[in-house]
Amino acid sequence: MAKLNPEIQSVLDGESEGCIVCADCLDVMKEMPDGCVDAVVTDPPYGSAETHGKHLSSVVPRQALGFGGICEHECIELAGRFVELGRRWTVFTCEWHFLEGLYRAGLLVRFGIWRKPNGAPQFTGDRPGMGWEAVAICHSSGKKRWNGGGKHRFYTHCIQVGSHPTQKPVALFSEFVADFTDLDDIILDPFCGSGTTCVAAKKLGRHYIGIDINKEYCNIARDRLLGLEGKRLGSQHKHKGFFDVEG
Repeated sequence: MAKLNPEIQSVLDGESEGCIVCADCLDVMKEMPDGCVDAVVTDPPYGSAETHGKHLSSVVPRQALGFGGICEHECIELAGRFVELGRRWTVFTCEWHFLEGLYRAGLLVRFGIWRKPNGAPQFTGDRPGMGWEAVAICHSSGKKRWNGGGKHRFYTHCIQVGSHPTQKPVALFSEFVADFTDLDDIILDPFCGSGTTCVAAKKLGRHYIGIDINKEYCNIARDRLLGLEGKRLGSQHKHKGFFDVEG
């Protein structure tokens, strides 16, 4: 087995607050041992670039994707690996029609709804607009516990324009982090993009491992995290992550 990335290992060993790694998450997740993180909170690429492009409008300014989304089979395979890596919850946004496949695979515990008050209307006018996205909620084997009691999982947050074409609101992912993880937990986001999950984790006192294949988005994520500190946080030894606090 290939040696695990030293920055990720540092987070797992409790030596680092968090890290952003520019790599193919499929390769990295093969190297990570099962049950090494507390939770997986992520926003994998879904929806076709063509469909997304049809929604570009002046209502909510959006960028062209520049990449394709995963299919249902890939989503199920990824979710299976997420559940293996996480000791507890796996929470991720996805196409609503992927939910049945996740359920049939024995992975889905519940699903939530992200309602988008400023979501794009149905421009054709021949059917209702969607205005929401699905949130898959999975769990590893064993007893389940979350921080929301018996409340329903409806999340209402407006779409926000960011540095990434599908950047999600920090407030939305902060709710995921608060509901499904505890203080000092390690959260993995294998599709971290511009770092929203990691920003939410850092703000709420969790450790984070963000992975993305795009160098530009990794740099944006690092800058966002550094902005929370107001200064650049350096490494004291080669196993430290990008954002270890000095002093």
